[in-house]
Amino acid sequence: MSKTKEQYMADFIKSVKTIDDCIQPYLEQKKELRKEYVDNKWLTKEDIKYTMKAYRLLKDNTDMVELDKVYSDLQELVGDIDGTDE
Repeated sequence: MSKTKEQYMADFIKSVKTIDDCIQPYLEQKKELRKEYVDNKWLTKEDIKYTMKAYRLLKDNTDMVELDKVYSDLQELVGDIDGTDE
C-alpha cells in the first residue's frame, strides 16, 4: 500500500521537527555568542546584523556587482518600502 500525500506531509513534519530539535542547542549557542559580543561591547547589535548579512553573502558566493545593480534598480522603482521615504 502506498502512502497518501497527507501521510508524506506528516512524515515530512516529523523529520523537520527532529532536525529542529537537534539544531535548537546550536541556535541557543549562537544567540549566546551574539549576546557575549554585545555585552562585552566588542560589537553592537547593528554590527552583528551587518556582519551576518555579509557572512550570508559570502557563503552564497553572491555576485556583489549584480546585487548592487539589482538593489539600485529596485531602489529607483520601489523607493523606501518601510514607509519612511520622504
